[in-house]
Amino acid sequence: MKVLQIVKTNVGANWAFEQAKWLNDSGVEVITVLPSIDGRVSEKYKLNDMKVVKGDFTLPIKKPWELISKVNDIKNLVDEINPDIIHCHFVTNIMMLRLALRKSKIPRLFQVPGPLHLESNFFRKAEIMLSNENDFWAGACKKTCDIYGMSGIENKRIFLAYYGGYGGETCQEYSATSSKLHEEYGISSDKILVGMVSYFYSPKKHLFQTRGLKGHEDFIDAIALVREKNPSVIGIIIGDAWGNSRKYVENVKKYAWKKCKDSIIFTGFRTDMKEIYKELNIAVHPSHSENLGGAAESLAAGVPTISTNVGGFPDIVIHNETGYTVEKKNPDDLADAMIKMIDDEEKATKMGEKGQQLVRDLLDVECTGKEIKCIYEKILKEGQ
Repeated sequence: MKVLQIVKTNVGANWAFEQAKWLNDSGVEVITVLPSIDGRVSEKYKLNDMKVVKGDFTLPIKKPWELISKVNDIKNLVDEINPDIIHCHFVTNIMMLRLALRKSKIPRLFQVPGPLHLESNFFRKAEIMLSNENDFWAGACKKTCDIYGMSGIENKRIFLAYYGGYGGETCQEYSATSSKLHEEYGISSDKILVGMVSYFYSPKKHLFQTRGLKGHEDFIDAIALVREKNPSVIGIIIGDAWGNSRKYVENVKKYAWKKCKDSIIFTGFRTDMKEIYKELNIAVHPSHSENLGGAAESLAAGVPTISTNVGGFPDIVIHNETGYTVEKKNPDDLADAMIKMIDDEEKATKMGEKGQQLVRDLLDVECTGKEIKCIYEKILKEGQ
């Protein structure tokens, strides 16, 4: 079986690589298209003897004059490789592929990494409108699958397929003994560290957003509320700008200083999360839209976790069992959940342990990879 995988970024999407590696190791030939084939994630593919091809197959919304050349590039590559299945992970890629390959009979699988575009009537309808009988969907959370079903897509063309990588043996890789953050930032051992791990995404004005998608401002507001009752709480924000969000990062830092002074620490991007994650007493994921997001990693580390009740979070952050979920854009609810965890440390620890067990089983790449391979086989059988 030969699969042509289209990925829009060479900076992130490590989850796509982990899945493709498992498939490749299991006998599925995976050829991956990336906008750059030098450095970053592309090197992982090369190190594992997986073929990568340079190509930017995103829908050129801001440069429509590039559409025809992209259509030709896609057709030529598909003719050259002649895959059994084309597998996309991003909406801008699948829409471009559908435009270019209207007459092709090669089945296309869109593994939807999150429900964000589906939460807009315009983008949801636009994406579905471009599909035809050769299109299939694999939602990476239950919410995504539900939305497609309610939008009129046949059940036989919708699959549930989580991205793996945080389950299995990965759960054992998080250090339980690190004091690196405490030492690096001079934090005394009696402080309670409440952390948020996420890239910064600027508010999108065309979607009428006034706060960032990941909820950084909500986190800051909640920390300010919690500190009114418990001044020993310190907020830790780990992550950096995504894309052209540098100015937004600086605005968030100013907002944090205004609300909490020096009680929120910004660490920037870090590559040592498996070493430091367990230093956090609580991990918070206040996103306004999300798939499983960072909750998969905090639960994999066994850290007590709070998330909003959006997208795929409730698939793994099961309220009052593996963590707490709260309404999005609601710092008061977020603060209340933090206080509950701080006041009942024993329960918080047990929820973190249950969450780790859930993630260990559900997101083991061995299991998720097998599921994708099974989906490929069902799609090909459907086309016979």
